Amino acid sequence: MLKRLFSLLLALAVILTGTAAADEQVIEIYDIAGLRDAANHPGASFRLMNDIDLKDVDWTPIPFSGDLDGNGFGIYNLTVTRVGEDRRITVDGNRKEYDTCFAGLFSVMEASSVKNLKVIGAHVTIDGKTHCFASILAGYAQHCTFDNVTVDGYVRLNNEGVMSGVAGIAGFGSGIIDNCNARVELIFNDLNRDSRCEQFLGAMMATGYAKVQHCTVDIDGYVSCFGYCHNGGLMGLFYTSGTKYPLGLENRVVNHNTVTGRIYFFEHNPDRRAYCKGDVGETLTKLTSRKPNNLKGFTRKETKEFRKVLLPETCEEPVYEEKEIPPADGEWGWTEHTCSTCGYTWRDNYVAP
Repeated sequence: MLKRLFSLLLALAVILTGTAAADEQVIEIYDIAGLRDAANHPGASFRLMNDIDLKDVDWTPIPFSGDLDGNGFGIYNLTVTRVGEDRRITVDGNRKEYDTCFAGLFSVMEASSVKNLKVIGAHVTIDGKTHCFASILAGYAQHCTFDNVTVDGYVRLNNEGVMSGVAGIAGFGSGIIDNCNARVELIFNDLNRDSRCEQFLGAMMATGYAKVQHCTVDIDGYVSCFGYCHNGGLMGLFYTSGTKYPLGLENRVVNHNTVTGRIYFFEHNPDRRAYCKGDVGETLTKLTSRKPNNLKGFTRKETKEFRKVLLPETCEEPVYEEKEIPPADGEWGWTEHTCSTCGYTWRDNYVAP
């Protein structure tokens, strides 16, 4: 009897020791410094321990390679006005390669995962002269997994480069996006009328190869393009880009998603394509499953008026009235700005519940 009891206690000690060792291997993030430091620990596991306010911080996008558990907390009031230092090769639908820069909370993610995280009140604005992808979470995300991630905010890319994209979760990449939510305002303004840009827009991923399931999107998109448009509520373009991905062909699935909102765009180009749909704008790799997706609340709006940049605000000199919305019942608070003339509304200064 004593021998059996000793064996049980020994087994319990081994289990507890293993659990403690596993916990010791997780790097806990409490503040902005800890968040920045994640770039210095490739391959590590991280856990967010509280909400982190990035108000008044002009964030420089960082590379990330590891696993991040948001633990149900949020990173809020993110402001990005510059691209990260890391560059990667991206490819368009014709397999042409581009040396590309990236913007977002993370510039580049590779073989990484993010789960149980909220990025709230993001404001990403990039003025570029080269190939660029801008997103709230990651500009580039190759072989990555996103589970139960929420992004909320505004992304605008004014760009001269040919390869250009805006997104909520990821710009260019591949992986799995499951049970994620996006409330996003996405804007692309083509600054080079002669370059025939390759433009991509999607709340989940601008362009790439991903399994997208059980996601909810509320999108307000604006695209002024003198090249080739690839716009989708979920993804702008779905394709393998000639790469054999370790995630397998079973990832050719985009289903059980709900998309509401609209994409308002023009494509001023004699070789017109004008791809724009509620789920995926264009598919160059055949999807195994594309339904059911609830797209009843999505509107595709194209204009042939090319003289004016398409923006959510219609007034040239808007006058805004402010209203404080306090946090309540577990919901975030914010400051709401409403134009007294055109009615356009935007939010900032988020406050955690």
